[in-house]
Amino acid sequence: MNEYMKQKQRNVQMEAALKKKSLQRQGLPPVSGAMSLKANLDAALPATLRPGNVGSINRVIWPFFFTFTAPELAPNSASQGFTTITQEAAFVWMSYTKSVYKKTAGPVYTYVDPDDYSAVGQTDGLKFTLKDAQSTRTFHNSPLEIDSIGNPQFPSVLPTPILFLPNSTIEITYQNDNASDTFVPFITMFGYRVRIEDAQRILSTVVG
Repeated sequence: MNEYMKQKQRNVQMEAALKKKSLQRQGLPPVSGAMSLKANLDAALPATLRPGNVGSINRVIWPFFFTFTAPELAPNSASQGFTTITQEAAFVWMSYTKSVYKKTAGPVYTYVDPDDYSAVGQTDGLKFTLKDAQSTRTFHNSPLEIDSIGNPQFPSVLPTPILFLPNSTIEITYQNDNASDTFVPFITMFGYRVRIEDAQRILSTVVG
């Protein structure tokens, strides 16, 4: 073993020893796996700062989002799309946002800035509907004007979280009743992925 490798090994050993001493000074045992790491984090951090993706595989939770995209929506047209919750974990839907691009000559696609008051009314007639494909339950009693939901800075928060099981499919229908403008809309659903084995505990934590 050359001198460089020996020094590197000594540095690694020294760093490990320093970490062990630091944990001992805090009254925490050395980390030997995911569960001891979780115990140390629980002991050292307030609840609001504890990471949700450390611990038992059936008790982890992590932020996630799904985005529905659409092809160009010509005037007086409609388009359907879907997204599937992968088998890895369930999805707890908490909020959603919209982003819209308007097509002009060129073609040029311009972001319709919701904070630009001169852009008010530019997406008139652009609507959407969301539906749970498994239960056929829709989340609106009629197509919802896309201007009525939040933008990326101010998401629309659901009154209560909605749980989608693994392999669930969520359908979206975009509708452009505008007589002259072409749009490219995006709807994004934000929430958390959770293992279904512990979904009830997670839901009670999220809802309160």
